[in-house]
Amino acid sequence: MDPVARLAVPSSSRRMRARSLTDQLLAVLERQIDEGRVRPGERLATERELALQFGASRNVVRAALAELHKAGKITRRVGHGTIVTAPAEGRRGDTQMHFLDASPVELLEFRLAMEPGLAETITLNASEGDLQAIKACVDGGDGANRWEEWEHWDSSFHQSLVAATHNRLAIAVYQAIIAVRHERPWLKLKQGHTDPVRWRKYQDDHRKIADALLARDAVAATAAIRSHLVKVRAKMLGQ
Repeated sequence: MDPVARLAVPSSSRRMRARSLTDQLLAVLERQIDEGRVRPGERLATERELALQFGASRNVVRAALAELHKAGKITRRVGHGTIVTAPAEGRRGDTQMHFLDASPVELLEFRLAMEPGLAETITLNASEGDLQAIKACVDGGDGANRWEEWEHWDSSFHQSLVAATHNRLAIAVYQAIIAVRHERPWLKLKQGHTDPVRWRKYQDDHRKIADALLARDAVAATAAIRSHLVKVRAKMLGQ
C-alpha cells in the first residue's frame, strides 16, 4: 500500500483489521495445540517464522502469542523460545473428556442451539475481510470432489463463521466441537452420509449463509444456518 494511502486509512479500521488477523492466527495456533500437532514441551515456530508462514505482521503474531500465554497454553522464556505447556490437571481429565465423549446426537443438538445465534454477532462484528474469508471457503468447496476435501472445506467454513464473531468464548467453545468432529466414530458416521450429490446440497446451503452475511442480513443468515443444520441432523441421524 502506498504510504500516503496507508495514512488515509482510519486508525479504527487498522485496529479492527489487526484484531481480526490476531483472532484468526490465534484460532489456528490453538487448533494445532489442541489437536496435538504441537505437543506439550515442544517449541512453536519463532515470531519471524510464524509471520512468514501466515503472511502476518510481527505485531499480529506477538498479540496472538500473548493471548496463548494468557490462556496458559504456552510459556515464553528467553533462550528457550515459545514452549507448549501441558494441560492443567483436570482440564483434559474432566471437561475435555466430556466433550470427546459427546455423541453425534449431542453434538448436532448443541450446534443447532449455538450456531444460528451467532449470525447477529457476525453481522455486527465481522470485518469485510472476515466475510470474504467465509465466501472463500464456499468458493473452495465448489472444487472439492472427494471426502477429505469436503471435510476440509466444511470444517473451514464453519470455523470461519465462528472466527468472524470475534468472540473469544465462542471461538474457544468451537475448538471443543472441532475436537469431537475429529474423533473417529464421528468422522466415520459423517463420511458414510456424504457423497457428491449431498455435498452440492450442503454447498448450496453454505452459499445462502455466506450471501446473507455479506448482505449483513442477520435474520436471513440465522434462518439459513438453522435450515442447514436441521438438514445435516436429519441426514446423519436418519430422521
